Amino acid sequence: MAVALGLLLGGCLQGGGNQTFADGYYRFVHVSPGTDNVAIAADGTSIVPSLKYHAATTYVQLGWGTPAIKVQSASSGATYVDAKVPVAGAAHYTYFLYGGGSSPIALSLRDDTADAASGKFNLRNVHLATGIGALDVYLLPPGSTIDGSTPAFSGVAYASSSAFTQFANGDYNVVLAPAGSKEVIYDSGKQAFSGNSKMSLLIFATGSGKLVNAALLLDDGSGTTNFVDNPVARFKFVSATTDVPSLDLLIDGAVAFANAAYGSVSAYGPITAGGRNFKIQPSSAPGAYVYDQMQTMAAAYDHSLVAYSIQGTGNAGMFVLQDNNLPPPSGKVTLRIVNASSDATAYDAYVNVNKLLSGIAPGTASAYQALDGATYTLSFSPAGTTTQAATLTTALDAGHVYTIYVYGRTGSAAVVLTTDY
Repeated sequence: MAVALGLLLGGCLQGGGNQTFADGYYRFVHVSPGTDNVAIAADGTSIVPSLKYHAATTYVQLGWGTPAIKVQSASSGATYVDAKVPVAGAAHYTYFLYGGGSSPIALSLRDDTADAASGKFNLRNVHLATGIGALDVYLLPPGSTIDGSTPAFSGVAYASSSAFTQFANGDYNVVLAPAGSKEVIYDSGKQAFSGNSKMSLLIFATGSGKLVNAALLLDDGSGTTNFVDNPVARFKFVSATTDVPSLDLLIDGAVAFANAAYGSVSAYGPITAGGRNFKIQPSSAPGAYVYDQMQTMAAAYDHSLVAYSIQGTGNAGMFVLQDNNLPPPSGKVTLRIVNASSDATAYDAYVNVNKLLSGIAPGTASAYQALDGATYTLSFSPAGTTTQAATLTTALDAGHVYTIYVYGRTGSAAVVLTTDY
């Protein structure tokens, strides 16, 4: 214990002769989507009791050497990472936790770099957005667009970091696009980059199959981290309103989908993140709203909006799911089952002849299930019965994320399958 405390609190340790081993500093950043709060210890001594996703510490003092950093679930105690890291005297580092779910990955990078030339700042990028391919990174002066602009960093690969590069001081929008394209998947809005600042652009995942979030990490002595969330989310719309066979979806008063047929599912589309008003009207009766409520779209997340009929009222309900479109484990698919029924029927789900899940209640989704890539017969029965209500035989290809929706009412249930990633 005395050694561990010395590593954490020891100021300076004396080496042979007149050499002094000064402490270093680590900032810890949790950007592993779907991973719970983590506790972090160095050589057995707690240094961060609990760190949540989308959060960072300031610099934490660590003694010179190679302490063992252990990252564990703050709730279950499961160990995610246990490995030594380097600590050089007076050096600054950032320790990133990324990857996702119960298998996060750690990366340590040194933050120190020489001062930029007069009138310039230092920037590097760190691409840790799981499930997102190579990216182009743009620094756009206010008023300019990605069209006709040259990336500041081109073809940045996942799980990679660049060298620090100098750019002229000023205001810039940080804009990200899939490598070689002009499809904007992130725009920071105007950010001020001042002289001699040293910072890292961290690109990280939320679970969207397309969008990312970002943060600017300063090497400013204290280790300031500024999360700059994506202003955009994505959504798809599922029309399962038994009593309204053709409907329009309005967002903030404007028609987003017209004549959406019963049983149809849209592709994902962009939507401004935050609180939005959603209305549903029969296509044949504009203004006769059967649903009118606010829903929140989380920044950089994918959402499924599932509309259904409320039996006996003529009105509709809609529930919103936050989708997890992280890539499945190698050789696997992930499958989610959603009960979008317009009555009170709960369903048991079967894969081939084997029961996979029991009693999926209306208006709810199952957890994502990992299956081998193969052809399956997926069937559904009212909970506790063996009466098959709906069935679908389909190939589920490894590397993809699927959702199957059960909708309708008892005696007329149907299913529709979507590929979400």
